[in-house]
Amino acid sequence: MDPTQRVKAINEARAHAIAEQRQLLDTITPGEARSAEVIEQLACQDTAISEFDAQVRDIVSREQREMENAQLRENSHQIFGEVQTNRHEQRTNDVLKAWLAQPRETRGELTVDVQSAARERQMLRSGASPDEIRNALTWDTGSMASAVPTTMARSLYEYLEASISAFRVGATQVATGSGENMDFPKLGAHAIATQVAGQGTTLAGTDPTGAKLTLGAKKYGQLVLVSNEVMTDTVFDVGSFLGRDIGRAIGRLADTDLILGTGGITGGLMSSAIVGAAGTVSTGGTVTNLYTAVNGFISAVYGVNDEYRQRGAWLMRDATAGELRKVRDGAGGTVGAFLWQPSLTNGLIEGTPDRFLGYSVYTDPNVASLASNARIAAFGDFSSYYLRTVGNVMLESSTERYFDTDQTGFRGKWRLDGGYIDTTAVVLVKNSV
Repeated sequence: MDPTQRVKAINEARAHAIAEQRQLLDTITPGEARSAEVIEQLACQDTAISEFDAQVRDIVSREQREMENAQLRENSHQIFGEVQTNRHEQRTNDVLKAWLAQPRETRGELTVDVQSAARERQMLRSGASPDEIRNALTWDTGSMASAVPTTMARSLYEYLEASISAFRVGATQVATGSGENMDFPKLGAHAIATQVAGQGTTLAGTDPTGAKLTLGAKKYGQLVLVSNEVMTDTVFDVGSFLGRDIGRAIGRLADTDLILGTGGITGGLMSSAIVGAAGTVSTGGTVTNLYTAVNGFISAVYGVNDEYRQRGAWLMRDATAGELRKVRDGAGGTVGAFLWQPSLTNGLIEGTPDRFLGYSVYTDPNVASLASNARIAAFGDFSSYYLRTVGNVMLESSTERYFDTDQTGFRGKWRLDGGYIDTTAVVLVKNSV
């Protein structure tokens, strides 16, 4: 079956499971205690819906990678010709082997050009033609583009992008070549005018106050060991393997810090600096308690200016999204219309995610669970969050340290930082104490 049809079929089964769950909830009298059988049925339905979601994510992730890789190969064929494209695709392992063959004292670091992979992927998604991609890349005097990403760079960036939620929610990306501190100007307070009482009255008013966001460069790394037998195997694509392993490991750790503001990151997506009174909801993780807290979620939507609300989205944990999906608009949240709007195109390329109160929902495992005094969700325009990345991933190796195990060690490093340029663009939803 075509992947698109498979995703549509799974989403239809998912919608059917949600409808069955709603029918079961309709049989419960408001205020009536749920029997053990009903609780078990609801749990089974939740598990089934979660499994449908996981299947869609897996299919779409794989299909999108295959589609983009096929498109990239086609573009490369049109740009370089088939023979040169094959040479380019094989270049990753050749470069690795030539680099490792150099003496340790002169080997230095190997640059993995994830920035070119990011540019290529962004242009491909925007529908750029091969000519436009060729003109956007840096060219050398030879017949091939020096900045065309290798398979390792593409694999590495793919997993970095998939693991870091700041990429998915639409944070503003700032890529720099060096790692010194960068100051971004931001407005601390707007100027306020005064009414002119009459002719000859001196004009007054207040001046705007300036502030700044200073982003540094925090280092993240991963060490991978590869058997020397694998390194000499011409069939095994060690470049893609390293890109996948290093990208996933760095991405997961960096995402934790970018969400929580830990590890020296300037400001996290869920930073306490953006908590507002409008974003306080009731304590508890049950459906009923979340129903009483919906007013807090609605207040969060209107806790940001209309300019930001038009581009608003939710960021929360999967478990929180699962609970909100059950909330209805009447009788303590147990009857009436559901506030959650499932999308039949969720997961499809160019599809839309599920929505809550009319706004797209993105999830991340590092957002806090439902608990007392926890920051359980954020709402607003996440382009106000600046994600600063420094250069490319640097690869170092050691064949001497692991001589006794006949392995080669690869160490990947990347630097980044993040913070809000405008803390009024996002409001956090926080459980009360």
